[in-house]
Formats: sequence, C-alpha cells, structure tokens
Amino acid sequence: MFPQFDPAQARFVAELIVSILGVLLLLMLVVWMIRRKQKEDASKPDISADEPKIMRDLELALYEDLNPLTTEERLERSYALEQAYQNWKTERVLLGEDGRSLFVRSGVEKSGLRYQLVASSRVQAFAILISAMMAESDQQASAQAEALFASLLAHPAYLQNELSSWKYLPDLPRSPKLDPDLHAEAWVVFAMNMVTKRWPTISRFHYEEIIPERLLALQKYTEALEPEEIERLPFSGYLVKQLIKLEPSLDWTSLSRSNELFYAQSEEQAFFGYETDTSRVGLSLLQLGLLALLERDAEASNAIGISRAGLVSLVKDYSKDSSTETEFSRSAMLACAVPALLTIQDKNLIDQVWNELVALQPGKNDGLGATLRVLGMTFLANQQI
Repeated sequence: MFPQFDPAQARFVAELIVSILGVLLLLMLVVWMIRRKQKEDASKPDISADEPKIMRDLELALYEDLNPLTTEERLERSYALEQAYQNWKTERVLLGEDGRSLFVRSGVEKSGLRYQLVASSRVQAFAILISAMMAESDQQASAQAEALFASLLAHPAYLQNELSSWKYLPDLPRSPKLDPDLHAEAWVVFAMNMVTKRWPTISRFHYEEIIPERLLALQKYTEALEPEEIERLPFSGYLVKQLIKLEPSLDWTSLSRSNELFYAQSEEQAFFGYETDTSRVGLSLLQLGLLALLERDAEASNAIGISRAGLVSLVKDYSKDSSTETEFSRSAMLACAVPALLTIQDKNLIDQVWNELVALQPGKNDGLGATLRVLGMTFLANQQI
C-alpha cells in the first residue's frame, strides 16, 4: 500500500522531487559544457610549435638591450662589418688544390723541399659559421660554406674518416692524416647544421646523412678519450647544449667534464688572469659568453660575474696600448671576449673593443685571428648566431 499524504506533505514531496531533478539537470549541463570545452580545445592548433619563435624574439630583444645602438651607430657598424667581411673573404678565403674547395690560411709548413700553406679544422669551422651569419649580405655565402666544408671532407682524420684532420696542407694532394680536434669538430657540426637550416635547398653533399654520421663519430671519439685529455679542452658549455638539441639520444657527459672543471676553477680564482694556455682561455671565454648571452644560462652568468675583474683586466692587457702578444693573437682574444663583455654591459669597454677590432690587421698566417675578428664584429653589430 502507498502512504497517504495530506495536501501540504504532497506539495513538499513534489517540490523536493523537482529540486532534485533540477540539480541533476544542472549537473548534466555542467558535464556537457566541460566536454564541449574539451573538444574545442582539442580541435585548436597546438601553439607549442610557435614557442621557439617567441623565444628567439625574446632573446633578440634582450640581446639588443645589452648592446643598445643608436641608428647612426647601427649603420656605422653594419658598414664596417660588411667591409671587414669582404676583406676577409678576398684576402683569407683561398681556392684549394682541387679547384672546388675553399680554405682559410692558418700558417705555412715545410713539406719536403717546399713550404706549403696550412689550414685547420678550427679555422674552417668558424669560417663556415661566419658564412651562415653573413647570409643576408652575401649571395655567395651558401656556396662558400659548402666549399669550406668540402675542404674538411677531403682531409679526413687518422683512423676517423667521418671527422677531419685537425691540421692539413690543402695544396698537397696527399696531406698527412692527423687526429681530429674534438672542440673544432663540435663547431663544424653546429655550423653545418646552421647552414642547412639557413639554406634548406643546398645539395652539394648528402647533409641529412653526413651530419648525423659526423655527430655520432664525434660522440664516440669523445667517449674514447682519456679523462685528462677531456679536462684539457676549452670550456664547451654552449656547444654541449647545441649538440644535445641536435641529438638528445647521444650521451655528451664526457665532453661536459671540462665544463665542471672550468666552473670550479672560476670559483677558486680569477681564471682569465691565471690560466697560461691562452688558446684555452680565449675559446673558453667565447663559449661562456655565448652561453650567458644567448641561452640566458645562470651558471655561466655567475661565472662571468665572479671573474669580472680578471676579464676586464684581460681585455685591457690585449688592448691597443698593450705589448701582450701570444700564439693566441690580440684580435682572436678580443673577439672571443665580446659575448661575455656584452653580458656585463660595460659600454666604454665594449666600444673600445669594437674600435680595436675595426683597426686590427691580423698577420697573414693568423687565419684564426682574422676569422674570429669578423665573428666578434658580427656580435657587436647586433647580429646573432
């Protein structure tokens, strides 16, 4: 039997049922709206693909803030850079013995009864990098980059065919095969990856095969080196980051050992003032500055801050009024200091270095100094890698 309700109770029960149904309908509406929103979100394009562009724009703005130039200064520096680049290209970039490759002279060496021109993988790497950075002002830059790379391919390293001899005689048909320069090889891979991105249609070589093979060979060669050999390398923080981006599956822990040692040294003493290997100082300084300037790396920025006094002293020692001259030339050292100097925002010192680089004329066998000089000027003219 059903319970009997009086009219007041029946009304209360009816209102309760209606309220419950209302709540259920409201819940169903909320669930429907949530699902509809989820479907709309799923149908929208993924904006993560745009993040690299946003980050590049952010880095560019910050970079220009660190190196503020008036319109007049910008035009003046662009003109000076163009002149320096064209002079470097005319005077330093030479045709190889095969007539199809290019190299930058980095010295002379006696071979038999004759003196031969010398090229190095280190200078070639920076020359390729400059070619890519000057793409907008040189229509032949892509062909130049490929021809510079061709010279490296034509001179493989001893027992390491995928890598290049650290030094070779480009005008000699059978140049001796020497060990590869690990640091230079990392720059080569980075520079050629940049070239293929800037000019996707270049096809002189099968870059989609060569670059991964070279990258793998570099990683294997690094793993085979003794820890002491790794520790003697220049700081490689910037390049390690780029190599990881290129191939995250490869282990670059061994190459990172020199970074850990470098950071420890920078905390213990003014590294730039006490290290006697000037080549290691300069090339370490270049990557440390690039890591802080372009990657906004806090540890690199902190290391520059700790060693600021030593860095400023080093730059002044290599200034126009100094008699300091080592195997790592003034133009090479000043150019390598540019990215780090931009992070400490000492405009007077930055302007002084610009004027120094414009005025300097590296010796005919100083291919590294001449090439790094142009690289340093590109950064000071607000051009980026």
